[in-house]
Amino acid sequence: MDPPSAPEGVLPSTSPALPQTSEGVPPDTSFSVPPIASDHDDTSSVSAHDPLPSPTPDGPPASRRFPSRARGGTWKDGPALDRRYTHGQWKTGFTCLLSLPQYALSIASSWGQPPPAVATHLQPDLSDDPGSFTVTDVQPHILAAKSATNTADNPTYGQAINSPHAEKWWEAMESELTTLESDLQAWELVPREPWMHVLPCTWAFRLKRFPNGLAKKFKARFCIRGDRQIEGVDFFETWAPVVQWTTVRSMLVLATRMNMVSAQADITAAFVHAPLGPEEHIYVRQPAGFHRDGDLVLKLKKSVYGLRQSPRNFFQYLSSHLEKQGLIPSQLDPCLFVGKSMVVVVYVDDLLIYAKTDREIDTLISNLQAAGICIRREGTAEGFLGVDIVRSGSSITLLQVGLTKRIIKSVGLCSSLSTPIGTPAETTPLPKDVDGSPASGSFNYAAAVGMLLYLSGHLRPDIAFAVHQCARYTFHPTRRHELALIRIGRYLKGTMDKGLTMTPSSDPCVDCYPDADFAGLYGHEDSQDPHCARSRTGYVILAFGCPVLWRSRLQTEIALSTMCKVHEDNVGALTLARLEPRRMTPRSKHYAIKYHWFREKVADPSHRVTLVKIDTRNQLGDLFTKGLPLVSFVHLRRLLMGW
Repeated sequence: MDPPSAPEGVLPSTSPALPQTSEGVPPDTSFSVPPIASDHDDTSSVSAHDPLPSPTPDGPPASRRFPSRARGGTWKDGPALDRRYTHGQWKTGFTCLLSLPQYALSIASSWGQPPPAVATHLQPDLSDDPGSFTVTDVQPHILAAKSATNTADNPTYGQAINSPHAEKWWEAMESELTTLESDLQAWELVPREPWMHVLPCTWAFRLKRFPNGLAKKFKARFCIRGDRQIEGVDFFETWAPVVQWTTVRSMLVLATRMNMVSAQADITAAFVHAPLGPEEHIYVRQPAGFHRDGDLVLKLKKSVYGLRQSPRNFFQYLSSHLEKQGLIPSQLDPCLFVGKSMVVVVYVDDLLIYAKTDREIDTLISNLQAAGICIRREGTAEGFLGVDIVRSGSSITLLQVGLTKRIIKSVGLCSSLSTPIGTPAETTPLPKDVDGSPASGSFNYAAAVGMLLYLSGHLRPDIAFAVHQCARYTFHPTRRHELALIRIGRYLKGTMDKGLTMTPSSDPCVDCYPDADFAGLYGHEDSQDPHCARSRTGYVILAFGCPVLWRSRLQTEIALSTMCKVHEDNVGALTLARLEPRRMTPRSKHYAIKYHWFREKVADPSHRVTLVKIDTRNQLGDLFTKGLPLVSFVHLRRLLMGW
């Protein structure tokens, strides 16, 4: 029997034939996928990198359609799509060629390791194809690392409706449209006119998880393709602030010290609460999977997700309502609103509220609900923005165990092949390694760096220096940089259940521990490269004895001496700050402005700035400027993080 023919409109295959069974198809390699294409969603077509379904031993069944979804009108089915693996290539209703290496990695995305059927049936008779390889030539933990960055928690439209949780995603989509159309009146249907600039739309999915990694909620968001907007036609101003994590940590410390009660609040379909400006006229296609008959488009009345101006419109809308409740935005962080006995931290549509009593919090939420905001209370501060906040007496501990596990998995560290290590970085700086071996590509370097930056910026200052070193080479890593990233993963593996423990003291003093590594890369990189002459600055600021702000970075200008740093264990810096009369020379011009500013702050009694000489052994800033030996690292980590 001849092999199954390609769907209409697909080019015939020219790849070498695979071993055929009596049915004319490669053994255990035939699949059929429900339809996922739609002419109403530019992002809903099949990608060659989409996870593939489980193999069926009986060959490719016929393609099928999803049942229509109707609500408030007549909905159309999308076009059916048949997807088959034939002669070493995937074929769909459009041309889509998937090489065998991609195929193997896609299978690994679904199963986490090479399935036995694939390892068995892809080995024979493929040696003549330079694009093919044997799955057993690749270590399983490498494929698992590749698949760790898949889109299981953020699937595309096609992946969502073809997943085992398709009904959950359909329910989430229907709930989203009900909220937008019926509850918030976000748009109206109008006939399409030739002069309209109609924007495409898409679905954004997210599987929300608890801090321990367990599934929490299936979320579907109807979004506008803001990348198709035209400035001056579809949008004007777009900037909107986001709360700094320094503010969140500071409020956690203050609330613990003052025994304040806390609560989280979430605003449903937050952006859509904000109306569009009178000068904004925006038209959008109907959502994929929910298309009404007729040539109709959506004329927006509210700031639907995806519009470039939506965050700005919503923040202005929410700010105005909070100010009516007596909450004034801080001059230092516009997302921090302060009242007489209440503080509110705003992170887009999530609110963190602190007050003296629960009754004050309930009153605020009731007043916002009466003003037309769909807001609901969601327990205390524990679990805010994916961070597990554990209170124990007068101490609080911030943890992100779920994210830490995903980082470890993303770099391919499995229990049988890796052991923990005591420090996250070597004692020597990490150079560019221009002549080093190229990166192996066994894991997604950029994705791992992104997760590590998120973790180190929230609650792991102990890895800030090591992560920043690796982040410098995100766009062109070498094997040495990959090994440095794996070292961080090994360190996290041994400290997975650890986080940032803060025990506020009774002293409200703010302590700063700055440090600088003078031209630390010199001698480790090409001396002709100006970057090797840059010094590294690191600092940590403590409030009530708890770290609330830290940073490790290269200086933006080249320093001519170590006195350019304000460094409590550096005699030169202390002398420069106190010496009278002030001494400036042409050689010191590069820091003269900063020097005089600092002198004024020290001399002004209202600022109450005190310079203290400390022992280098207790200089917390060393954690952010250099790789330390194990004993020194553990000592400073205990002083800073409580363990």
